[in-house]
Amino acid sequence: MAFNNGFPASYQPMGYGYPQYPQMQQTPMPGAQMSPANQQMMTPPTIRAEIVQVDGEEAAAAYPVGAGASQMMIAKDDSAIFVKTALANGQATLDVFVKRPPAPPKPTVDLGAYVTRDEMEERLAGILAGLTPKKKTKEAEG
Repeated sequence: MAFNNGFPASYQPMGYGYPQYPQMQQTPMPGAQMSPANQQMMTPPTIRAEIVQVDGEEAAAAYPVGAGASQMMIAKDDSAIFVKTALANGQATLDVFVKRPPAPPKPTVDLGAYVTRDEMEERLAGILAGLTPKKKTKEAEG
């Protein structure tokens, strides 16, 4: 028979004698460094939003939103996204995000428009040949 601190391994205390305290989680002090394991567990919060389809910007502006709340809306033709926020004082703001097509891809380089080294040397040789003074011949003098 196995013994655990003088008691049989199957012994269960009855709950009297020593009080059972709940496990307390340690929270870091403000300004304390967190271990890398704790930093990996922290992920950005996931925001779930209900998006309502509306006919356009006028319909988005007229859409009822409760004080202190925001509502996302999208135009039925997918031309824009609207976010209406109702403030506690009764005013509301409407942010409009216009959908635009993605940027066109960058054009590829056309190497045919460039001069090769051999072509450049031929052109330079032709230019330099035209700049060198020619010797006068006897036929040209007389």
